[in-house]
Amino acid sequence: MAMSFNQNESAILDLIDAFTCGNIAASDFEQEYSAAWRTYRDSTDTKKADIATQKFFDSVFSLVDSYCSDPELIDEDDLNEDELLSEVSRLKATWENAILA
Repeated sequence: MAMSFNQNESAILDLIDAFTCGNIAASDFEQEYSAAWRTYRDSTDTKKADIATQKFFDSVFSLVDSYCSDPELIDEDDLNEDELLSEVSRLKATWENAILA
């Protein structure tokens, strides 16, 4: 059974795919994902989303929020580029397994 996604969800999924495939840098992903997630959050789409997808998007946002692209400002608790990529990829795989189950 194929899942269908609305425009906001598709935009977020495209960004996540572009990042995990290496097509955009972590710093660009950070800015673009934050903006896309806020658009999604403020829309009525969240009321229609399945729980797994909503949790996936929120979890990726939390990871993006924990990432710091500025070496001058990075804390020891912040994620670096590789850690962000690894964690987003892990969440994506978990989400894909959940929606295909």
